[in-house]
Amino acid sequence: MTARFHRAFTLIELLVAMTIAGLLLVLALPGYTLWMADSEIRNGAQSVANGLRTAQAAAISHNLDAQFVLGATGWNVAMVATPLVPLQTASFNEGSQRATFVGIDQGGLAATTIAFNALGQAIFNATNLVRVDVSMPSVAGTRALRVLVGFLPTSNVPFHGVKLCDPAWAWPDPKGCPP
Repeated sequence: MTARFHRAFTLIELLVAMTIAGLLLVLALPGYTLWMADSEIRNGAQSVANGLRTAQAAAISHNLDAQFVLGATGWNVAMVATPLVPLQTASFNEGSQRATFVGIDQGGLAATTIAFNALGQAIFNATNLVRVDVSMPSVAGTRALRVLVGFLPTSNVPFHGVKLCDPAWAWPDPKGCPP
């Protein structure tokens, strides 16, 4: 009879491997948390930018004024004609539930609404939404994003578009936001 040798892991080898795996997990967790937070900020900013573009396109296609309204839990697009006809809504729970959205007008005050005319141009008044800042203050080190609509602060002239930008980049870099 021949003796068979069974090759297996010893208890010490398993404990060393589990310790190393645990250490790697602990080291990777902060980076993963930051990556997920930045992903939620990006999702929210893109959602707002898409909503603004939807309102602009709806105004052009229906040849009527359309408005974008930023709310605490999401946004909606509606035709301005009476009665208000809702066209599209989105909830921030769909991928950016922890992000913070702050709408700002030309004077730096809180704003929630902007309307577009039948040519797709922003209808200007002092209380129109011109900027949405998207951030996540609950997670340190995240990258805030900004959505600009219809107005570039540096030039004080309308540009009738929607721009998603990163305030951390210097202007006039295409990724950067005007100061």
